[in-house]
Amino acid sequence: MPAPLLVALLVALAYAGLIAAHARLIRRDRRRGAYEPRAALWLASRFGPLPAPRGPGGLDRVEAEAIERLLRGELEPAAYRATMADVAARAAR
Repeated sequence: MPAPLLVALLVALAYAGLIAAHARLIRRDRRRGAYEPRAALWLASRFGPLPAPRGPGGLDRVEAEAIERLLRGELEPAAYRATMADVAARAAR
């Protein structure tokens, strides 16, 4: 097998693997606003109806807000760590 065909085969296999992995994420934890390639959506829909996209809410929202405040400098690192510890404890419950 010539080298260019081998390279093309490896690239195609890597692409197929990435699409399959993305389809699995869509089936498992679909998020509103997340990038969903058409090929992955098609593959995910072959296994039944797609779950409704979830919006940021609950602990996801608290975590996202804490990260944004930390990056803007409105939250001290110690307070950020305390917030994340609280989020982890609430998620464990």
